[in-house]
Amino acid sequence: MGKWKGAWFLVRSELMWARWKFIMPVLFVGVMLLFMVPFFSDGLNGEAEVFSYLGIDLYALLLFPCLGMMGTQANFYWKTDMYTKKLEVWRTLPISLGQIALGKFLLYLTVSLPCMILFFTGFYFSVHFMNPSFEFQAFLQFAIFWIFYTLVAGFLYLYVEIGYKGNTYFWYCMLLAFGALGALIGITIWTKESLLVNSYNTVLNGGWWLPIGAIAFSAVCIPLGLRSIEKRLRKRDLSK
Repeated sequence: MGKWKGAWFLVRSELMWARWKFIMPVLFVGVMLLFMVPFFSDGLNGEAEVFSYLGIDLYALLLFPCLGMMGTQANFYWKTDMYTKKLEVWRTLPISLGQIALGKFLLYLTVSLPCMILFFTGFYFSVHFMNPSFEFQAFLQFAIFWIFYTLVAGFLYLYVEIGYKGNTYFWYCMLLAFGALGALIGITIWTKESLLVNSYNTVLNGGWWLPIGAIAFSAVCIPLGLRSIEKRLRKRDLSK
C-alpha cells in the first residue's frame, strides 16, 4: 500500500483501540488552564512570584508535547513495553518502517493539534477576561510559536518511545523532566522572568520572526525526525 495509506491505517487502528482514552488530554487541558491562566495574567502585569513562572514554563516546555501522547497510552511502559509488542505485530503487516514512523507522527498530530487549539482558545478568552489589554494579534503569533514548538518537541518523546524498550523510555522521561526542571530553576532565578510571558511580550513588541522561525524550524525538523525514527527502527532488535 502507498506510504500515506499505510500510515493512516496505523492511525485509524490506534484511534479505534484508544476509544474513551481521548478524554484524558481534554481533561488535562482544563487542569492546565486552571493553573496557567492566573499566573500568566499576573506575569503580564509584573505581579507574579518568581516560582510561579517556573510552574507555567515547566507546563509549557514539558507538558505541551505530552498532550499528543496521552490519548494513546495504555499503562506504564516499565510494566507493559507496549510499543515493542505493537512493533512486533506491525512488522508482520505489509507496511514499511517509513509508514510506521509517519503513522506514529500523524497519530501524535491528530491528538495534539485539537488539544492545542482547545487550550489556546480557552487560554485567550480566560486571560483576556482577567486582563483586557491582552491583544489578539500578538496572542495569535504567540500561539503559533508554541504549537509549532509542540510539534517539534514531540519528537523528543516519539523517537525514544518507539525506538527503545519501555524501561529505557521510562527513565528517559524521568531524566528529561528533572533536567528541564533543574535548567528552568537556574534560568528563573537568574532572569526572574518567564519564558512563556517573554514569548508573548516579544511578539507584542514586533517580534514577528518568532512564529515565522518556529514554522521554518519545524519544516526542517519534522522530515529529519521522521527519517531518524525510521533509521532507528531499522536498527532495532525487538528480541532484546
